[in-house]
Amino acid sequence: MVTNDSKVLFKILFSSFFFFFIDVATFKSQDRNVTLTFEVKNTALQPVEKAKIHIVSGENKYSSVTNTKGILTVDVIPGSYTLQTQKDGYREYHSDINVTKTTTFFILLTEKINSIEEVVITAKEGKGLTSSSIISQRAMQHLQPSSFTDLLELLPGGRSGDPVLNQVNKISLRETGRPGSDYNTSSMGTIFLIDGAPINSGANLQYTYDFQDKTNNGLTRRLNINSGVDMRSISTDQIERVEVLRGIPSVQYGNLTSGIVKITNKSGYTKWKARFKADGYAKLFAVSKGFENKEKDLKINAGLDYLNAKSDPRDKLENYKRITANLSLVKEKKYDKGFSRWQSSLNYTGSLDGSKSDPDIDLSELNSYEVKNQLFSLSSLFNYTKNEPSFYRSTEIQATVNQRFDKIKQTKFIQLENATAFPLSTTEGEYDGYYPKAQYISDYQVDGKPLDLFVKMVNNFGFTFKSVKNELNAGFDWQLSKNWGEGQQFDRYRPIDPKSTYRPRAYRDIPAYSTSAVFLESITTADLGRHQLSLALGVRGNTMMNLPSYFRMHGKIYADPRANLQWELPSFDWLNKKAKLSLTVGYGKQSLFPDLNLLYPELIYKDIQQLNYFHSNPEYRRVHYKTMIYNPQNAEIEPAVNEKFEARLDFSLGFHQLSITVFKENMNNAFRSMNNYAVYQYKKYDTSAIDHTSITAPPDVHTLPYQIIDENFTYGIQRNGSKVDKEGVEFQYSSNRIPVINTRFTLNGAWFRTKYGNSLPVYRGRDLLINGRPYPYLGLYEGMEPNSANEVLNTNLMLDTYIPKLDLVFSSSFQFSWYSMRKLFPMNGIPSHYVDQNGTILPFNPDTAKGTILESLIIAQNENLYNTSRRPMEMNLNVKVSKSFRNKAVIVSMFANRLFSYYTPYTVNGFTINRKGAYDPYFGMEINFNL
Repeated sequence: MVTNDSKVLFKILFSSFFFFFIDVATFKSQDRNVTLTFEVKNTALQPVEKAKIHIVSGENKYSSVTNTKGILTVDVIPGSYTLQTQKDGYREYHSDINVTKTTTFFILLTEKINSIEEVVITAKEGKGLTSSSIISQRAMQHLQPSSFTDLLELLPGGRSGDPVLNQVNKISLRETGRPGSDYNTSSMGTIFLIDGAPINSGANLQYTYDFQDKTNNGLTRRLNINSGVDMRSISTDQIERVEVLRGIPSVQYGNLTSGIVKITNKSGYTKWKARFKADGYAKLFAVSKGFENKEKDLKINAGLDYLNAKSDPRDKLENYKRITANLSLVKEKKYDKGFSRWQSSLNYTGSLDGSKSDPDIDLSELNSYEVKNQLFSLSSLFNYTKNEPSFYRSTEIQATVNQRFDKIKQTKFIQLENATAFPLSTTEGEYDGYYPKAQYISDYQVDGKPLDLFVKMVNNFGFTFKSVKNELNAGFDWQLSKNWGEGQQFDRYRPIDPKSTYRPRAYRDIPAYSTSAVFLESITTADLGRHQLSLALGVRGNTMMNLPSYFRMHGKIYADPRANLQWELPSFDWLNKKAKLSLTVGYGKQSLFPDLNLLYPELIYKDIQQLNYFHSNPEYRRVHYKTMIYNPQNAEIEPAVNEKFEARLDFSLGFHQLSITVFKENMNNAFRSMNNYAVYQYKKYDTSAIDHTSITAPPDVHTLPYQIIDENFTYGIQRNGSKVDKEGVEFQYSSNRIPVINTRFTLNGAWFRTKYGNSLPVYRGRDLLINGRPYPYLGLYEGMEPNSANEVLNTNLMLDTYIPKLDLVFSSSFQFSWYSMRKLFPMNGIPSHYVDQNGTILPFNPDTAKGTILESLIIAQNENLYNTSRRPMEMNLNVKVSKSFRNKAVIVSMFANRLFSYYTPYTVNGFTINRKGAYDPYFGMEINFNL
């Protein structure tokens, strides 16, 4: 269905980008000059920004730097030149060129990996306009990860941990504490991009009814609803480079709150590579190969990996399996006025997460639980770059299709504790129920087929005026999410949860939703003498389409402004070394739209037993229900908005690098489930006058006396009620390699303070009985939900030694958590209003409530809960070793986490807690073949 707002938006897009395909302005040079275009990339085929290019021929000299696309265009006089390209961290590029006509040169810079100073086995802090961490393939290889989760150890403030592969691994950026599922917006708002293609699924509806009812049965940890990407599903063996953007990104990226994880897969020729890893939790096998035809500018890469993991090596009944396969193709082509690059990738990820019951505990041997997910992703990225000087520079188009096939299968043996009855109606009204057998086997299945379509276009323009260079990026993106699955499937006469308040529904009946955005960004670089200023200003307009008109978001456009400023001071000599200093500040807003589950939640069925007559003769039994249906859909829900501030200082002295970032983030309208109230009326039939010995038929509800009863109850509804405030300091220092011992010191860490709370009032009832009846009133409380402040200070000191003669890399990491703290703030137990039995909201006066039934709404607070809990220092020593043989044909590696640990004892309520021996060391090893 195409709505009016979508028609208007498409008209705007069409008119806005019509001129993108027209060369609106051309810089005309003199007849005797020709135009040279230089495109500079690294071995991962990423553009190299600010690479210095010098062209010299006698007295003719030209010098400048590449733009953010790694491109430089200059006008020169025909002749023979010496070309020199320089960039810190890369080998210099030299070449003699003969210039006779307008042409394009492609320059490939290689990292100085043969220099001991450039062997980097940890994350590097990016020097761009936003704070980021860059993780190279060599760093990943030394870390020896099993899934993407392990890479987070390399971020500032990150610590190593044992793999937890029997539950969903959610990402957490710049925060601390374990606040629960009501604060999942942070992980949900982190975008994962693989070669530019997003893998987030907004149409994921894979949950079970006991998850909806918040039953803690240990199985819900495998469900990834409203939580973003499960990092277990991302293999690292095909990755060339990872960049984690923690700060304020370009307006090209949207529908996010926390950050961006940009993954670049391998491209181009590689040898046959095979990897085998084994540790106490998992076994992994991976193989890959890259092919390249330089004559046809064609590159093909393929990879396959398999992971088999157990949460406990002794437990064969619970495991997690993952298989990943990918195939990518890159085709480049040169034209008279430009060149193009087309990259297409086909990826498959399959995972199986399951458990079976222990026959020594479960005598039925029937209970089992299995979560099976399959993802097929097809993405294409096309880039056209013009090599003639003009206002129009390039166009990039991204198209992605993600199709998942997800299954949850559960078999459960049900033993009813008493004479339980089930309601069966799917419509409102009064109906008879059903008495099941005391024991039965329930087969339960959830079928999901979420489909995500994504299209994005970015057009780049630019011009230069004297010493000021300006780039303009304009474009749009569009995403559609729809679930075609069968949904919840089970026999209503044998439900998996006898107390469930839901009915089966087909996911395909839920409408699709789509989001769209337009964005405009200006990046200005000015050379002011020896100073350089870079300013990025952008705005992004986001809208959600295909929504019913009663939604508040219908037809609205939400703006995300963002700005980043960087000041590079003149370099200077200090201690016989070249020193550089730069300052970067930024501000921006990031918006995240609700996904399909938040927009269209399950209907809630309130089934009240009006009559439950259980007779020894099954033919005379009767259970009678009144069924009421409530829609918890919240039409007032809006995008969650995170407002970010950050400032960064970068300093380098020779090979010494220091980066310090201060940030503050505020999100006051994150998504969470909150209570709503409803009033209902039902009949309570009286069977006291029935002669149970002489009855010949079930009781007739039309002849029985009854009493009319009014009650109220609460149910969950999704609202913008969570508050997440983050602030902290991130830092990283890396030294040069000390001569003789070839050892580098890297110190990174972070201080995080995260505050969690509820920004909206909540309804609460009291679990009390008054004259045998439920308590009749509800209270509306301000600040009744627990608010907490969490702090942590982590540092990681790594000493890595590289011995070229032995081709040996040895690292030891001293990871400190200097302290962690959690403080609960007092809650307000006095309601501001209350709801009576008629559903009327009335002011609450605590003075007049004394001595009445209303006084029970005042909830006494336990002051002992609000003491600050603080855990002192924890220290772990991790060791990793990698050794190459036969000119890197074979690489053998091993690691030992928590080889040595120390946990400071501390006192709680007069009791001393000694954590010595609480955690065992964790070992593993792997072998790599490069054939």
